[in-house]
Amino acid sequence: MKKVDIYVFSATGNTMKCAEELKRNLVELGSEVEIKRIENGTEKVESVGDTVVICYPVHGFNAPTNVINFSKQLPLANADAYILKTSGEPLTINDDSSKMVVKNLRWKGYAYKGEFHFVMPYNMIFRHTDEMAAKMYKTAKERIPAAAQVVFNGETHLKKISAKAKLVRGIVSIEHWGARFNGRFFKVDTDKCIKCMKCVNNCPTKNITYENGKFKFGNQCLLCTRCSFNCPVDAFKIGMMDFMRVNGKYNFNADAEQAEIGKYCHKSYTKYFSEDNN
Repeated sequence: MKKVDIYVFSATGNTMKCAEELKRNLVELGSEVEIKRIENGTEKVESVGDTVVICYPVHGFNAPTNVINFSKQLPLANADAYILKTSGEPLTINDDSSKMVVKNLRWKGYAYKGEFHFVMPYNMIFRHTDEMAAKMYKTAKERIPAAAQVVFNGETHLKKISAKAKLVRGIVSIEHWGARFNGRFFKVDTDKCIKCMKCVNNCPTKNITYENGKFKFGNQCLLCTRCSFNCPVDAFKIGMMDFMRVNGKYNFNADAEQAEIGKYCHKSYTKYFSEDNN
């Protein structure tokens, strides 16, 4: 029986939804599958199965810093490796986001076989409608079985990376530094805050602390927005990026058939949802 280890960083739950669908389909095919979380990126892994799948949300056309660091922590292994990534838009300039993770995997001896990209709703920039979120999730669930079959068979699913994608990834990689810098300017509206401490307890890098009645922010922010997105009273301000803040979970049970594609990236979304893109 093929053993598949799925390592997941999921800021607000979207990537985890796709990872769980991948696991379900792989189990149905006959694989032994375990999902393990990536949080701060320093998690130690003693050994891996026959196949490794690393899952993450795209941050500024790059993999998040903690995921890149985690890929450095993996042990040397002669195993197949795949990547599953999610983003709020289906633009091809996301294609090179895995570069540093792939580089680390190959350096560790893994046979990198390819990646899968699924569109899930934004947790910052702007809020998709619940109907659009449901349509994204429905489409992902329809396509993940094919991805599971590729992983189960050990097939390749490589993409040709455009020069544009490489250029954009390189330029926007400054977001890694920018996230740490911007994180220092987070604020909490104390008039709204109910001291539930979800932000403190759930921050993947433990960048948020609460001492002597005050919230404090360090320099390890990933700008994953887990804190602001999940705040039950919308009390968070995410520094200079606050104009992009999205708060509150999506209703993935909304009517996907009622989803309307807006003007933003209209052609890309239309192409992504079309049957011939499956």
